Amino acid sequence: MHCARFVAPEGAAKIDRASLRIHTEEQREDAAMHNTGTGPTTRFPSLPENLATLLRRPTVSSYDASEENEEAFAGLKNDLRILYPRVHAAMRREEPGDRALLFMWPGSDEKLLPAMLCAHFDVVPAPDAESWRHDPFSGEIADGELWGRGAQDIKVCLASILEAAEMLIAEGFAPKRTVYFAFGGDEETGGSRGARRIAELLAARGERISFLVDEGGPIAVGMLPFADIQPALIGVAEKGYVDFLVETRGSGGHASMPPAHTASGSLSAAVAAIEAHPARLRLCKTARSFLAALAPHSKQPYRFLFRSIPINAPLIKFAFSRGPSTNAMVRTTAAPTMLSGSPKENVLADYAWANINVRLLPGDSSAGELKRLSALAAPFGAKVSIRHPEHVVEASDESGTDHEGWKAIVDALATSHAESTPVPFLFSAGTDTKHYRSLVGATYRFTPLPQTAEDLARVHARDERVRLSDLDRCALFFRTLMESL
Repeated sequence: MHCARFVAPEGAAKIDRASLRIHTEEQREDAAMHNTGTGPTTRFPSLPENLATLLRRPTVSSYDASEENEEAFAGLKNDLRILYPRVHAAMRREEPGDRALLFMWPGSDEKLLPAMLCAHFDVVPAPDAESWRHDPFSGEIADGELWGRGAQDIKVCLASILEAAEMLIAEGFAPKRTVYFAFGGDEETGGSRGARRIAELLAARGERISFLVDEGGPIAVGMLPFADIQPALIGVAEKGYVDFLVETRGSGGHASMPPAHTASGSLSAAVAAIEAHPARLRLCKTARSFLAALAPHSKQPYRFLFRSIPINAPLIKFAFSRGPSTNAMVRTTAAPTMLSGSPKENVLADYAWANINVRLLPGDSSAGELKRLSALAAPFGAKVSIRHPEHVVEASDESGTDHEGWKAIVDALATSHAESTPVPFLFSAGTDTKHYRSLVGATYRFTPLPQTAEDLARVHARDERVRLSDLDRCALFFRTLMESL
């Protein structure tokens, strides 16, 4: 999906300035050695074809398990054994559930808390396969890119992690700190059969994790025209998720003799009121950290705005509220996504309903949002409730930039993507990290791929693909990260 002193207001997250340093010339030269620009991968020559093998497995997850292709999931698990024999020889592999893979790479120092690297091997459907330039499950390599569903989200990280580990093991490397690889096979449908099972197993053993790295923000290319950097958007916090049900009732009957107020009309008014009265604008700790990190690299007037956040907060919030992506950083969002009324054109609905999809800003809660939406809908006779209580995810805590996990990520980036600048970021989408909250000291959500807005638009959409030149650097990031452990 990035120097004046920043004086944060009380409670705001502190930024480790050293971790945001400009990389040394030696680090830049090392990164340049491994960056082939637009050419094919060289340091990890087997990665493109190994990833292509995984992309050919249509591991589409579904809320209805009977709709899944079990052969595809079993085939991918077997592929991993064949493609990464050293990993399977050096590590303990467990399957806590049918959609859960856990690898443990034992470290030599038991006093150090383990680290965890995560990815998921399920994907969303590709119902428009005929409109793709290359079949979504072909794993086609063409035009310097690898095509397929999961190429960006997020089999690329799974393959890169294993590729890096396979190479390190071949070279005789063994980590000082124990490393877990946690791979779920149902992240797209909530992670209850994958990450949740892994977390339950580790909790039962009393395991504690120092830090976790999972999918998240990219290295943003051309997305911040006001800043002279390529920010590596490292998600230190994640918004929460909850669906609300808005319901109205009416008398029904024939549409030729409608009452003054119908169930559908009342529902429409309630939804319109919710849309017209968004949650309050607020700069959470992560947003303040994000802006403070950008301040030294921003053009005027943004540099002035971001350097004096306490004074300029009202103006910053207003400016960010003008665009969908920045608006999501400064408030809890509520989006009407589904509406239903009468099943027939000339029949009045005796019952109508709508779904409001809410993404909670850190510091807000599902209970608080239920109260707010209920007050907006009540004047129209509408009732609001939580639609799927079992799927509610509260907003995460905000991990620090003074943690050893942040430093490890920053140091790895100095080798793999020295042109980028690490920036703490609020991740708006959902990840499997929610299942590990009670086990982990700090959580970071980052995908080490340079991505333009056009690239990101292909995630969950047509023609998903990844540049071959970016694969090498993605694996280099994970290799360097593991070496530091």
